[in-house]
Amino acid sequence: MINVYWPRHAAPQRFILFVIFLISGVSFLCAQETVDTNELQSGIGPVEFIDNTAAPTRIDTRQQIFNIGNYLGAAVRDGASITGDNSRYFVIHRLYPAEFDKLDGDIFGIGANAEVDQIRNMRLIIQGYLEAAYSYSAADASLIANYITIYNAVYRRNREYFSGRYKTPLMSDLIAGREGISVRWDEWPGNTLMLIPLQTAADGSLSAVDTTSITSREVVEEMRKDDDMGVEQRQQMVDLKEREAENAAQTAAIQREEIAREEQRIAEQRREAETERQQIAEERRQTSSEDAESLAVLDEREAAVADQEADLDAREEALEDQRQEAAALEEFAERKIEEANAERAAISEDQRSLIAAANIPPQTSGPAGVLGIKLIDRNSSIGTLVLIAPASGELLKTSALNTIQARTLVRNGGKTVAIAGENGADGVQRLIIIDAQTLQSVKQSEDEINRNSLIWVNGSNLYAIVNTAEGSQHLARFDMDLVRQALSAKEVHPFASIIFDGDRLTTQDGRGNVLPLNAQSLE
Repeated sequence: MINVYWPRHAAPQRFILFVIFLISGVSFLCAQETVDTNELQSGIGPVEFIDNTAAPTRIDTRQQIFNIGNYLGAAVRDGASITGDNSRYFVIHRLYPAEFDKLDGDIFGIGANAEVDQIRNMRLIIQGYLEAAYSYSAADASLIANYITIYNAVYRRNREYFSGRYKTPLMSDLIAGREGISVRWDEWPGNTLMLIPLQTAADGSLSAVDTTSITSREVVEEMRKDDDMGVEQRQQMVDLKEREAENAAQTAAIQREEIAREEQRIAEQRREAETERQQIAEERRQTSSEDAESLAVLDEREAAVADQEADLDAREEALEDQRQEAAALEEFAERKIEEANAERAAISEDQRSLIAAANIPPQTSGPAGVLGIKLIDRNSSIGTLVLIAPASGELLKTSALNTIQARTLVRNGGKTVAIAGENGADGVQRLIIIDAQTLQSVKQSEDEINRNSLIWVNGSNLYAIVNTAEGSQHLARFDMDLVRQALSAKEVHPFASIIFDGDRLTTQDGRGNVLPLNAQSLE
């Protein structure tokens, strides 16, 4: 049994939990086709994943579970088309020639001897795969992994749906009856072939995975059935699609500039070729027909001009291909923006519904109640956000954010910032911005925050201790949008504190010694 230090629930859990940094849905995806609305296979009910709630026979760390997918992804990145153990975990990755508007895809298989029995762990495995195969950030990979599991549960065994969207050769590898993923953990081993739809399938591309497919109307409707209507992760997906659009538009603009430069070069070289032809013609008129040597030289020059013109013709044909690529990128960017705008409007409407349902009238001057944190366990600093009535102390609202670090929460510049993360010894924490009315997270940091860190405020800057990929701790400076602006080169103590003094600060290095730093550059 694969398990990890996750909080357990006695009842079957919804497919999405509104906890900021559960591996099922950390915030952090593009297709050229617009997904049609299709009837789901008859008999499919709401997507409500059911985990194994029995006591685990062994405990695997988060890193061990993550590595299952990460190793598979590394093999695909290095060129493997099939990798893994078909009795446990495996991936089929093949890219086929264009077939109408159909998609390529990765098939992520769960073999008969696989031991994964928690949906969060399943998502963590997929996250590891996406990070290694396509160089997604941890945040984006986690978000996509969450959507992929819902997508594959929604269309479970719906072969008509898959065959209408994926290329024919890929469907031959998708065994009938095993398409997608069941909502029950005990039906996963030997019966799971999840499809990851691919757009560019390019390493480092935000659009490697096709986000249009995994955010189809049916998928979003399932998310909206949750108590929080999936607002948090839907917002994160909107952000990703906007970044996709920006990247595509920038790439298209660069291509357009290069096309213009190439057009100028071709035009100039055609003028030179034409000048040379005229010069050759003039020299022929002046050359005696008996001067065989000179005529031969002229023939060679004329042949060289013909070769040059043929090369220019080929370059112009290539330019047309580039123009089409740029146009496709621009069209793609427009579609992503349209998708993002439509979903943003839908999210806003759902947020108003949530506020109304909670009997908390929206205000522009501040929250309807007093913000507080309720501790969950007497032996832990983890808590959940609540709103209480200022006068009576009546509980107005309890947030689904139940992994807040109660020791540190700050308000600055009209924003409320906290540290939140997964329960358990190996949980990942990040900075989050909280909507003080809805008690929902509206943004989170890319960086992982050290479990012992506090948040320090200095003007419009936030400071926290972050964990690096190498396993060390460093002091980081963030702006109020949680974007890291600076990182100390020297390691700091995990229990470090900060004293500000003008443009300087003092903290403690890894050995506990006083460490003076520039407050802006952290040098």
